[in-house]
Amino acid sequence: MTEHAQLADTFERFAAQQAAGKSPLYETLSQAVARTPELLDLAAGTKPGQPAPNMLLGAVHHILRRGVQHPLASYFTGHEALEADRAAVLLADFCRRHAEQITRTISTRSVQTNEVNRCAVLLPAFAALQQQLDDRPIRIVDVGASAGLNLLWDRYTYDYDGHRLSLPASDPDTVLTCEIKGATPPLSLDVTRFARPVGIELNPVDVTDPEATEWLVSLTWPEQTTRMRTLNSALTLAARTPPTILAGRAEEHLADVVATAPADQHLCFVFSWSIYQIFGSPGGRERLVDTLAELSRQRPLHEISIGHFGHDTPHMIMARHESGVSRSDVVAYCDVYGTWLDWLAKPAEHLKGASNP
Repeated sequence: MTEHAQLADTFERFAAQQAAGKSPLYETLSQAVARTPELLDLAAGTKPGQPAPNMLLGAVHHILRRGVQHPLASYFTGHEALEADRAAVLLADFCRRHAEQITRTISTRSVQTNEVNRCAVLLPAFAALQQQLDDRPIRIVDVGASAGLNLLWDRYTYDYDGHRLSLPASDPDTVLTCEIKGATPPLSLDVTRFARPVGIELNPVDVTDPEATEWLVSLTWPEQTTRMRTLNSALTLAARTPPTILAGRAEEHLADVVATAPADQHLCFVFSWSIYQIFGSPGGRERLVDTLAELSRQRPLHEISIGHFGHDTPHMIMARHESGVSRSDVVAYCDVYGTWLDWLAKPAEHLKGASNP
């Protein structure tokens, strides 16, 4: 298969598997790219290892959000239906006019989304963890933290099926909404038990840099207006008190955090769809477990991971690693964006590769 054919297939799969039912605009535009050689040539300049559809469409969105005048803009802001034939013409014209900026963007930047609403499915896991542990402080370490917005989980207000949950430092204007589908999850927790969290990220997004945060917002799909408002609100909070993020490779920082964290703290690593970015795929989950099991010979470690793990529906795993032995259980199913949570009354059998002697 030629490079063009491979890239066209990538855009077709993005349209069918990711954008369909979620973003009619991106579904139509992705299909337009797949059948337009000129646009495939442009998309071929995407930074290696980055998803070309997200990068190209994100770059277009990024430019349009700056107020550039073009007929394509109305479809990004008004969410009008865009016909397939017109999509190819408009997108090709826009990309031709802004080819230099698009090329610079897609060849140097990366996709770094920060799904704030995932905190709505993480909070019950934090509550469950607190119930299991003694009264020593708990330090959350978010691995693959992006801009570190999930480190501010105690600053948001939560809405579970109309039940409003406010924590002592909750911002009433930043509300994360989540539908409960299964058993009632644990929601009661004492935030004073949690030490200041820390993130680990290869390329942290500087929440005080308007250009960096604008790119983060541009990666949000145009129809997802609620998601975009939540992201902007969380970024405003983060700019006031920037989260602590360790820049660099996760594999290196994991060992450092384990070695340097105060002995009187419980240590919990959180992976929210970041395992395969760090440990590769397939087998990323197994490599993570091996890593944490080995590190647990120094001190007990806890883990909360969310991902597909080979399934159509995302799973939430809670694990304990101690003295080289790991035990993991599936405690919930959830949505990629954290909009619903199916908490299991009894944890499901742990996943393959999650138990190591």
